[in-house]
Amino acid sequence: MPAAASAQSSQFGVRGLGMPGRPIGARAFSSGGAFAMFDPLSSLNPAALGGLQSLTAGFAALQDFRHVENPAGSQSLRETRFPHLSVAGPIGQRPGVVGVSFSNYTSRDFTLASADTIPLRGVPVPVSDTFASRGGLSDLQAAGAYRFKDTWVVGGSFDVITGSARLSARRTFADTSYQASRQQSELSYAGIGVSLGVVRNFGPAFSVAATARSDGHVIVDRDSARVDRIDLPYTFGLGVRWRVRPKLEVASQAVMRTWSAANSDLLAQGGTGADNTLELAFGGEYMPNPKRPGSGPIRFGARYGRLPFPLVPGEQPHEFGISAGTGLQFAQDRAGIDLGLEHVWRSAGAFSERTFLVNIGVTVRP
Repeated sequence: MPAAASAQSSQFGVRGLGMPGRPIGARAFSSGGAFAMFDPLSSLNPAALGGLQSLTAGFAALQDFRHVENPAGSQSLRETRFPHLSVAGPIGQRPGVVGVSFSNYTSRDFTLASADTIPLRGVPVPVSDTFASRGGLSDLQAAGAYRFKDTWVVGGSFDVITGSARLSARRTFADTSYQASRQQSELSYAGIGVSLGVVRNFGPAFSVAATARSDGHVIVDRDSARVDRIDLPYTFGLGVRWRVRPKLEVASQAVMRTWSAANSDLLAQGGTGADNTLELAFGGEYMPNPKRPGSGPIRFGARYGRLPFPLVPGEQPHEFGISAGTGLQFAQDRAGIDLGLEHVWRSAGAFSERTFLVNIGVTVRP
């Protein structure tokens, strides 16, 4: 693998379809994702929409400060993304909620550089190669949920997976008598997915949630010509939420994705394949004023997970993160700002990185 010159996404998103995104809102982000199965402003579990009582729009911005280390050296990088957007609200006076959301499915933003010496007309000539990708996959979701009294909430979603990646390769020669060469192409992706979810409330203090999702496959076109089809994973999630005291609530969840479905397709393309992933999260929220839970809460969490696309065959990357955050509601609780900070460590063999993620979420209730 060539050296990473810059990587607007993680270096662990260079292989396969890129670095997987997390379809979660700012509140769930601050808890390490532990509340995502119950968060109506996240897109992980469609049944979580049942928790909305009024029309709500949420928007998140993410700033990434990363330090990367690999066999070629080390470098500090920055990146700005807008990973999640959602709008949802109840259907009149009925116990149903519908919503739409946009989230990052995978990111393929990187630039790789390498140097070599090749023989030209019998003379060794040093060359420098640069390969860059900009783009990734996005998830456009339309979802709905229905409440059965105060006990059950069921939901479902239809997802359109789309996106593109603009690729460019450039070679320059130390001998200026040779002209630099450049090649460009664009990969476009298209697929659909469906999901089902449920939330079971055992009174006001304890809840359990579960979700299952199938993303089928994604069609890959290069410059408008069909070149491949890659199987996408099934997703299974389970979460619990417990209000320990009126001011303290904790949650935990586990999410598994069968990314190994894409293994044979990626190996056939000359890649390093794909592995199944499992993410575990635990977090909590302390509310100084339970009557206004969105004003000044203290959120915290931790998570551990594995990433699907190895940089080197046989070495699956993994990550660990700790997070904290808070929020503030104003304008008679019709608007709010949530702030989350996460420190993440990722590694696989000789490749590692440390990153600080700053998540700012804005919520509006017209």
